[in-house]
Amino acid sequence: MSATPNLTGPQLLTVLYADIHGYTGLIERNETATIAWLTRSLAMIRDLVADYGGAVVNTAGDGLVAVFQSVQQAMHFGLEMQREISQDRVWRDDHDPIAYRIGISMGDTFAGQDGVYGHSVNLAARIQGFAEPGGICVTDAVYQVLRNNADLAFEPLGAKQLKNISTPVEAYAVRRAAPEVLMPQAIARPSAPLAPLAANPLLPDASLAILPFDSLSSDPSDLHLARGLVADLITNLSRFRSLMVIAQRSAVYASAQGGSLHAIGRELGVRYLLTGSFRRSGQRLRISVELVEAASQTTIWSERYDGQLGEIFEFQDDVAAMTSTRVALQIDAAEQQRLAVLTHPSLYAYGLVLRGQDMGFRFRPESNLHARRLFEQAREIDPNYGRSYAAMSRTFNVEWRYNWSADPKASLNEALDLAKRAVQCDRMDSRGFSEMGLAHLYLKRHDEALAAYEHALELNPNDADLLAYMGDCLAYVGQGNRAVSLIERAMKLNPYFPDSYLWFLGDAYFHSGQYAEAIGALHRMQDQSEAHRLLAASHALLGNLDEAGHHAQEVMRVHPNFTVEHWRTVPPLQNIEDLDVYIEGLRRAGLN
Repeated sequence: MSATPNLTGPQLLTVLYADIHGYTGLIERNETATIAWLTRSLAMIRDLVADYGGAVVNTAGDGLVAVFQSVQQAMHFGLEMQREISQDRVWRDDHDPIAYRIGISMGDTFAGQDGVYGHSVNLAARIQGFAEPGGICVTDAVYQVLRNNADLAFEPLGAKQLKNISTPVEAYAVRRAAPEVLMPQAIARPSAPLAPLAANPLLPDASLAILPFDSLSSDPSDLHLARGLVADLITNLSRFRSLMVIAQRSAVYASAQGGSLHAIGRELGVRYLLTGSFRRSGQRLRISVELVEAASQTTIWSERYDGQLGEIFEFQDDVAAMTSTRVALQIDAAEQQRLAVLTHPSLYAYGLVLRGQDMGFRFRPESNLHARRLFEQAREIDPNYGRSYAAMSRTFNVEWRYNWSADPKASLNEALDLAKRAVQCDRMDSRGFSEMGLAHLYLKRHDEALAAYEHALELNPNDADLLAYMGDCLAYVGQGNRAVSLIERAMKLNPYFPDSYLWFLGDAYFHSGQYAEAIGALHRMQDQSEAHRLLAASHALLGNLDEAGHHAQEVMRVHPNFTVEHWRTVPPLQNIEDLDVYIEGLRRAGLN
């Protein structure tokens, strides 16, 4: 539902009422700035509410009313709205103090010329007053619908006597049950723990993992800032060919398992660990880092940085340079110089991209759209910020891949155009070239795809996701052996790799005629729902028709509209003979 619902009588809806805490005092102290903050936040809210199937139907002063068809939509929106308002504040230097309180109720609602009315609207308006600034309060009716949702925690506030409402109303404060785990995923969050590769006993001399920085701030929105800081340090350090830097996903997962630094280093197969803590107070930062030799747990180097949020890029450069120097004394001077000439974007644009990446990792249509809008805002602020274009390109690729687009070909073309623009803005950033390779591949422009990936790899030889995606590209152009080599290197750099790596490895083995090896790789996936096509074809080509038939049935269960004729158009295989073999395997398995 993207517009105001057509209410011709009473309709059961969920009503969300949001009001700015302490608005009168804010107006009294600084009317001009408060109105500017209000205008900005309302624009953000209107954009976000449409992503969650709702509509803003009333606004008056500092309050607004939004309606949704379901309680779940309203709650998802409310949590996301509060998160966005909080995170937006981190990146602004105008000390925006706005905090909303939200009330949610459900019941019959009536339409009028100036908005919606009814008992449920009154309840939502009254009950928001019991929410903490930045919090959410709900009625008992909403609680009864959501009480078994494991992602939510409810605190009973007791029966509340509300103004002009005769019967006391049970109220509940709502929050997320646990802080979000900001762990990037290449395809989707697995349903079971990931199994790492066996640790390499012969550790490279310059192997490093950067563990998640501890956030010592009270504001939970600082988590995404700390994660973004670590991600950029990994990117900067990965450019040094002398360093083997473990992917962020694996570092996060290994750290979450607990244990000593010695155990974490052994688990990840690295010699060195970089740990840190992060504290923000307004625009002031204090960041401490420590480089540790994992086996002995000996501190090699430590440093503390005090500064302003606006100095975060200089901090990243300093830590990358100091860490690389202490870990690998033989780093090429040319590599140091290349890192030194990287340009820094607008601070707020940088924050928008970090927030968008957090959204995009959820792999939901509404999150993908919201992430795209954040990237678009970053582009508007800094039109030469290449990373915003690369990130936007990925949203169109994801939209195409998950069949969320009304015009799939247009989505791929837009992904390619944006990736090209990213490269124009920053030819030293591998992200733009990587996104260009992905778009070219699925447009079946194989030579262009391979050239783009090769250039990306030259810029960042230790990016695990880049290695895996390039390996998949190589599998489709008939270079199976190199594909396997790159994907296995990606797995070494990212021991807690996502299912997509195994999917790519299965592709590489299959299109090299190694069907048993393909089956072995695909069976290691935690979620095999997208592997059944290759499993069916592999078993059929090996003559295992019973197993092939089982996986064919699974294909139809997961994708009831699957047809072999349509699937012939999907894999971006360069050699028609390889495609014919794949289609023959699917047909032998019993798929039509």
